[in-house]
Order: sequence, then structure tokens, then C-alpha cells
Amino acid sequence: MTFLIPRVGRRVKRSEYEYAPKRNGLRIAVIKKASKLCAMLAICLFSWGCALKDSGPQVVTGATMGTSYRLALNCDLHLDLAKQVAESAFNGVDASMSTYRQDSELMRLNKSPIMAWQQVSEEFAEVIQAALEIGLESKGAFDPTIGALVRLWGFGGGEMPQTIPPSHEIDRLLAQSGLTQLEVTADQKMVRRHSDFLLDLSAIAKGYAVDRAIRALEAHGCHDLLLEVGGEVGVRGHRPDGTAWTVGIESPRRSSAVVRSLQLVNEAIATSGDYRNRVRIEGHVYSHTISPKTGRPVGHGLASVSVIASSVMRADALATALSVMGPEAGLAFARQRDLEAFFIVRTENGYDSFATGRFASF
Repeated sequence: MTFLIPRVGRRVKRSEYEYAPKRNGLRIAVIKKASKLCAMLAICLFSWGCALKDSGPQVVTGATMGTSYRLALNCDLHLDLAKQVAESAFNGVDASMSTYRQDSELMRLNKSPIMAWQQVSEEFAEVIQAALEIGLESKGAFDPTIGALVRLWGFGGGEMPQTIPPSHEIDRLLAQSGLTQLEVTADQKMVRRHSDFLLDLSAIAKGYAVDRAIRALEAHGCHDLLLEVGGEVGVRGHRPDGTAWTVGIESPRRSSAVVRSLQLVNEAIATSGDYRNRVRIEGHVYSHTISPKTGRPVGHGLASVSVIASSVMRADALATALSVMGPEAGLAFARQRDLEAFFIVRTENGYDSFATGRFASF
């Protein structure tokens, strides 16, 4: 079977790639067959399979934070040590920011009295500060204080509703949320809630976990690597043959074709999509992306958006923000801030795509 890459024109044979485990319903294409076009057209998230004559990087895989990870190494670090270093970083973030662990810093904050200062770790404060900054930058499109609304609609560990949540409950939770309801001290050692909202860092914490693990691996002398956790990807340096790591994006089509690839060096990419993570309530299908302005699932036609940034944490949060904004506002935002983004939009005839930065150079 072959797959047509929209707006590119090259057919990629199914035998050229395989898929890594899903994350939030999204799959990752992995190149496994050499091709002169693999760096430009053949979509992959781990380009170690694109090796020509080199033996390729060493690979470590495992499970963490409810998903899977893959680590490709082009260094002399022993695989067992690399695995230990990476998983230690993952476990630290999970222990601090998980919504599923009642003893995490995040859950302790969610249970704390209103207006009571809570001492937090340096890492936790760093993520909250980044979340607030991106929230302000996106004019509230990214908002980690809407955890209760996410759960109300059956996501983020919430129970699946049998009926559409009542407007008065949505309005009540909306009134309690908002970036101004979360405060961090100037020295970033203390945090407090101004209202009874639920903090949810799931749209930024996995990205931060990748960044943290990469920093730890670099501290152990490994400066050429690719690390992916549930679809969030960070790269450093190059592959063993000296070429850049190649990453790519999956199509929302049922055929699971892959649609774009890009070479990255010392960069990060994250994708936010709803085409495999939706719920059906009273006969209607709703996206898992909740608008902080309405308290309801977004209703626009944006199926997925991918963002390249300097850190995985930032790429993770910005992809969510653009998903909330929708295609028109998201594209305008990306252009105004020189973001590199790739949008896939549902149309009456299937799917269309548009992009900024290097994504638009195809």
C-alpha cells in the first residue's frame, strides 16, 4: 500500500515506516528504510532507521508517565546508565506534577486552602512560571487552571459524562479559573491559589520532562541524542553519520499517511491533535481540547497542529494554545511571533494543511 503526502506529491510506501506507541491517540511514524528523500519527504520521528552506511544510534525504550519513551544515543554513554538517568528525570517530574498521584506537589497544591502559600520545588515553580508566561503570551489560550473543566467533560481522569454538562456548572468553574488566580512569589519558592480551581500541567509537564532528561544526559557527557516521550520530541547534535535528526507528522486520515518531515538540530517539536481523543455525548462528538474562554470543547475544524521551539516544554504548551485558538487565529498568532507551525484542518472534502516557517518551504 502507498500513501499520498498531501501538498508534497511523493508517495511513501507503507514498508518505509512503522509506528511507535500511541500518545493521546496520536501515533508516531518511524522511518525504517533508507531513502535519498527521507530527510525531506519521508516522515519520521526517529531517523535512526534512515542510516545509510553507519550502524545507527543506540536505542533505549521504556514506559513512563502513562506512556512510552524512546531514546536514541550517538555517544559512549552505556545504555543501562542512559536509561537510569532518563527515567530518574521522568520520575522526578511525575512525582511533582502528576494529576494521578495524590502525593504529588500539584495535587497537594490543589488540596491546599485558598490564599495559603505552599512551598514548591524549583522544578515545579519553573514549569508554573513558564505556563503563566505562555498563558499571557497567548492571551489565555493556554491556561493550566482549567483542570476542573477538563475533568467535567470526561478528560484528564474525569468520569465520562452521560449528558452535556449543565451551563451553570460550566460557568461556576469558569469563574474560578484564570491565570490571575495563580500566584508565584518573586523568588519562585512559593505558590498559592486565589480560588478553588484545579491546576493541570499535563499540557506542559511531559515537554518539561523531556527537557529535564536531556539536560541530565548532557551532564553525563552525551550531546548527540533524540528523546521522545509520548510524542514530545527533543534533539541534540547529530546522528552517527553526521546528519541531522529527522522528525515528522502523521496525517489524521484513516490511512495514517505521514505528511511532513523536518530536520532538527538542538530543537524540539510537539503536536496537539484531537482526531483520536474525543468523546461522544448525547450523539455529538466533542474534542478533548477545552477552551479556557468558554469552558467547552473547541468547535473549529483544526485537527492537529505541530510547533517547533527551542525547548520541548515551550513547544508542548504552544501546540496546545494554537489548538485552542483554531486555524485562523492560530495561524495569525504563529505569523506574528515567527513560530514554526504546521496546521491540519478538516474540510468538506477531507483535510487541508497550511504552515509557517520551515514547514511552509515544501
